[in-house]
Amino acid sequence: MSVAIHLEAPKAQAAPDALADSLLARVGGARLERDPFSHIYVEEVFPPNAYAMLLRNLPPKELYAPLNLRKWVRKDGTSTRDQFYLTPENLAKLPEESAAFWSALVHAVADGRLKRALFAKLAPDLSERFDVPEERVGEIECVYDITLVRDTEDYRIKPHPDGINKFVTFQMYLPSDDSQLDLGTSLYVRRRGLLWSRFEEVKRFPFKPNSAYAFAVSDSAKRAGKRTSWHGRERLTGFTGVRHSLMVLFQRVSPRRYAV
Repeated sequence: MSVAIHLEAPKAQAAPDALADSLLARVGGARLERDPFSHIYVEEVFPPNAYAMLLRNLPPKELYAPLNLRKWVRKDGTSTRDQFYLTPENLAKLPEESAAFWSALVHAVADGRLKRALFAKLAPDLSERFDVPEERVGEIECVYDITLVRDTEDYRIKPHPDGINKFVTFQMYLPSDDSQLDLGTSLYVRRRGLLWSRFEEVKRFPFKPNSAYAFAVSDSAKRAGKRTSWHGRERLTGFTGVRHSLMVLFQRVSPRRYAV
């Protein structure tokens, strides 16, 4: 049974079922795109009041930790990508109202319904990767990683398929306005010649408030030569703000556990 979580300031509430219902409606109504691999992009993921609550409850900068100082680092040694995993241990660091909101959101994305909806929507690629009928991809077992992400100046990530541990990647964009539209994730195709290989950007999701994308990860040991889910982000050169997002990864294993 789902339990509504009440927030006392500003006299609002965030119920896991209400958040989940909004997510499921948007995912269910999304148009599946097959080129260059199975993906969706949705807008107005949550009702406006819920999205405003989300932005209001973003953790303070000092609670985020560098993701990987070997990969995402500026010349001065500071991190360009920081994360705040929505684990019980991290939520305990937040004010009660914020912890309640993020706990509700964790329940909304990890109670199994969103997973089944996304897997069903992205079934063509998942069916091919896992050799199961499309109508049974929802039975594929997985765990979750759920994290808030802060990307800052000089962040970049080269085209990559997301690795064999991941099944589906879902990223929600969290800007406060339309001033960062060009900062979205890019999709690529790999072009090969006899002696060369390069990536060509074929799509870039607009970094709109309250929007999200999801795609099926194509990487696997037996598909090493058939990877298609290439995506990345060119360097945020001259960018002085913060690129906020929420990442939900559906994957084989995770070192973290979430209170669902």
